[in-house]
Formats: sequence, structure tokens, C-alpha cells
Amino acid sequence: MEKLDRLLHIILLWAIAALIFAMMGITFTQVISRYVLENSLSWSEEVGRYIFVWITFLGMAAAFQSKAHIALDLLVSLLPAKPSRGLTVLNALLVAVVGLALVVGGVSLMTFGLHQRSAALGIPMYCVYVVIPFSGAALFYFALRAAWQKMASGGKSAS
Repeated sequence: MEKLDRLLHIILLWAIAALIFAMMGITFTQVISRYVLENSLSWSEEVGRYIFVWITFLGMAAAFQSKAHIALDLLVSLLPAKPSRGLTVLNALLVAVVGLALVVGGVSLMTFGLHQRSAALGIPMYCVYVVIPFSGAALFYFALRAAWQKMASGGKSAS
């Protein structure tokens, strides 16, 4: 399972890096096109927006896996080991519920977007929405793994 965790996390990080690089390239091309060639690209803003949405959703799952989200852990740190572990497990399970809600809502959006097209590019909107259930599934998996690891460790790990 650790290998699957690392593989999924690496895939997420590489996808985010590629999307950031693509967004920078598109933005640079738009600036050159607008100010040097005096001809603005009609599609660059839309593509940039969709890439930003993808980066946000993929980043959510990757940040949870690497414990990079902001956490208010004053209460957890003041409690004894068992209640602290219980709150940490409850937190992970609540995050798993959010991941599951993203999967269900994302699939609903994808089916809604089957017959919709984007304004500038004309691409099917389900291509944009597919990131929502994917990132929700990754978040669900990572959150369940975190809850399981915390329960199995008996609260002994520093993470």
C-alpha cells in the first residue's frame, strides 16, 4: 500500500507541475500575442481557467497526502493520547466523506456536462469536470489510509 500511496502522490505532483508549466506557457504566449503581435488569443483565458481548476483539485489531494494543509491542532495537542488519536481519526474520516461527496458530485457534473461545450474552445465540459471525481477519489483514498494508519499506530507516530 505504501508503494501505491507514493505512486499516486508522484503522479499527482507531476501532473500539477505539468499543468503549471502549461499555464505559464499559455500565459506567456498570450502576453506576447497581445503586446507584440497586437492580436489577442481568444482561447487562452479559458484554457488558463480550466488548468487552474485542475491544479486546484489535484493539489487538494496531493496536499492532504503530504500533510501540507493548514491544521488547527491546539486542541489535539492538549488532549491525552487516546482522545487525540480519536480526533485525528475523526478528522481523516470527515475528509474522506468530503472526498466521497466530490466523487458523487463530480460524476453528476460530468453527466450534466456531456452535452455542454466550452465557449471559446468548444471542448466538452466533462473533460473539465473529470478532475473532480478523480481528485475526490484520491482524497477519499488518502484520508482512509491516514485514518487506518493512525488507528493501527496506536497514536505512536509523530505524523
